[in-house]
Amino acid sequence: MAGSTTAPSTALPQQRGLEDGAPLAYQGATNRQDSPASMPLPPFAPPSSGRRARRASAAFLLLAPLLYGLLGLALGMDANWDLRNYHWYNAYALLTGRLGQDMLPAQMPSFYNPLLDVPFFLLANHLPAPVAGFVWSALQGLNLSLLFLIARATLRIGTEGQRVAIAAGLAVMGGLGGGTLGLLGTTFHDNMVSLGVLGALAVVLCGLPRLIGGRARGAFLRVGAAGLMAGAAMGLKNPSVIYAVGLCLAFLVLPTRPWRWLWLSFFFGVGVLGGLALFGGFWMAHLWHDYGNPVFPHMNHIFKSPFAAISDYVNVGFFPASTLERILFPFFFTFAPLKVGEVAFLDLRILVLFVLVPVAAALALLGKGSRLQHGPATLADRAATRYLLTAMAVMYALWVVMFCIYRYLVPLEILAPLAIVMAAGLLPVPRRGAVVVAAVLLLLVQATVRPADWGRVAWSDRWVEAEVPPIEDPDHTMVLMGGYWAISHVIPAFPPRIPFVRIQSNFLQPDSVGNGYLALLKDKVGAHHGRFLMLSTIPDTAGAAEAALLLGLRVDQGACRVIPNNLGEPLNLCSVERVPVD
Repeated sequence: MAGSTTAPSTALPQQRGLEDGAPLAYQGATNRQDSPASMPLPPFAPPSSGRRARRASAAFLLLAPLLYGLLGLALGMDANWDLRNYHWYNAYALLTGRLGQDMLPAQMPSFYNPLLDVPFFLLANHLPAPVAGFVWSALQGLNLSLLFLIARATLRIGTEGQRVAIAAGLAVMGGLGGGTLGLLGTTFHDNMVSLGVLGALAVVLCGLPRLIGGRARGAFLRVGAAGLMAGAAMGLKNPSVIYAVGLCLAFLVLPTRPWRWLWLSFFFGVGVLGGLALFGGFWMAHLWHDYGNPVFPHMNHIFKSPFAAISDYVNVGFFPASTLERILFPFFFTFAPLKVGEVAFLDLRILVLFVLVPVAAALALLGKGSRLQHGPATLADRAATRYLLTAMAVMYALWVVMFCIYRYLVPLEILAPLAIVMAAGLLPVPRRGAVVVAAVLLLLVQATVRPADWGRVAWSDRWVEAEVPPIEDPDHTMVLMGGYWAISHVIPAFPPRIPFVRIQSNFLQPDSVGNGYLALLKDKVGAHHGRFLMLSTIPDTAGAAEAALLLGLRVDQGACRVIPNNLGEPLNLCSVERVPVD
């Protein structure tokens, strides 16, 4: 209560929610400097200060996503390549039962889990595009609310009101990174699966004392719930596996008994498997049933499905050119962003953390070993700092080994402002000096941000608009798709009875060798006895005609009709006839 005197230190673990069996290592860390949130307000604090802080917190949690939604509207309507290639079509195919009707219309991503695409498709297909865009951006803005909760629970700076303000500032910075801001309002989903990652972190860090020293049953249930969120992110988008692994392994550095480490990690892993099963299991079962590979076509060197080449299907296009470049990768990609993405951007925060975290940790250990005048400044809870920085280090290490695509690193970019403050708190300098270091680095990072732009257009009434010309006898028509451009977004504008078969893609070409899926494709085309049409971009029409010849079909490039659409260049719809057999 306001106006009371400081409670005895022996009561601190109980105030923090710890049980009597809390490890001494953590109890010893709960001093006045480390845990001001657990201490009574000083005598001079006004009685209403706590209420004002709580109201300010509630206001931020409510307003941040709404304001972020408005920012998404200001940036324009998403028209990215992946939206046109598969995010729109995959949801449409799942909802309308077209999975067995079409073949490869979205190229290799035709095999990706479409579940996360469904909410966006339903919003954008039933609401005016600006309304859908606001709602979608506001949902992504929940990342700010989650980061605020994590920061407010872990910071150990100033009064309660000051911590709320600092946490809000860090949360806003988390939403204004070069990659995060570029993804706002888009359908890449890296800033949607991040909700599962940050949600898991919030569950862990907001209840960390109970995990370390509380009753075992409650602790294990809590980490299981956190694992469920991380597993959901992994099930919805497989590259999120790096976050589930990082969060799981980070339990091993908490200041508690070794057996507790192992059980926390175990029950978190159980939660991950549950989330994976709930949100990805149905799709993995579908791929296993139809193709003999639950992650088809990836890892086919292990599962050896006859419907794909014996390959791991890993995108190595962004891998570093040398071992040295991989080890020092942030020094390379920060100033050459095309090494890790399709478009230019600038954000220094990963580079700052890459340098700051090991330097601060080494200096903290050196200061402890040599008994220098100043120990760690401790700007955040020590156990939370240890957990988060370890998890982020594991996540980054897995990313640089497995992917090297910056979009997959966006959850780390969101967490980076808080991580910079935590790392500065490890420096063996006075607290004021650590605050200055953190403030300077955060100002430098934010002042130099240049957001990515994967393609936006002016807002239209509907998110996807295409003017498909009348098609004669659609019940007996098959549309072939040629070229390698993203064009499947126009399929919902065609009569629903028309099957689509893509004969050129980043997964298969008509002259492919060692890919059994080609036989399925040829059988489907050969069994069709009605009319054919060819859909492609106008520049791809000539190449599509050459590919069609390999299937015994001729494209009449003089009998093409244009399909205007609002997300990209006009498409060609050309007549096709069978080549007479001599």
